[in-house]
Amino acid sequence: MHKLMVSLTILIALVLTVFAIPGGADETKDHVCFRVLDTDKDGLVTLEEFARHYGDDEDRFRAVDADRDGRLTHDEYHELLGHGA
Repeated sequence: MHKLMVSLTILIALVLTVFAIPGGADETKDHVCFRVLDTDKDGLVTLEEFARHYGDDEDRFRAVDADRDGRLTHDEYHELLGHGA
């Protein structure tokens, strides 16, 4: 019984690890948190859209706006939270 439990635990850990690796998923704007912020559905989050949920925190917004274009891409936004958050 002990060997079965160990094998089952290893199998569950392996499955969870495989599904946790983002390589197979399209990470472009497919998270609910990003879609909620992107109210005009253009694939970018403006400071105005950001402020609706995070308040007037322009410093935080600018800190992750890597290309300094005034809009956050999916990846830039997730620098705040990390992917999968």
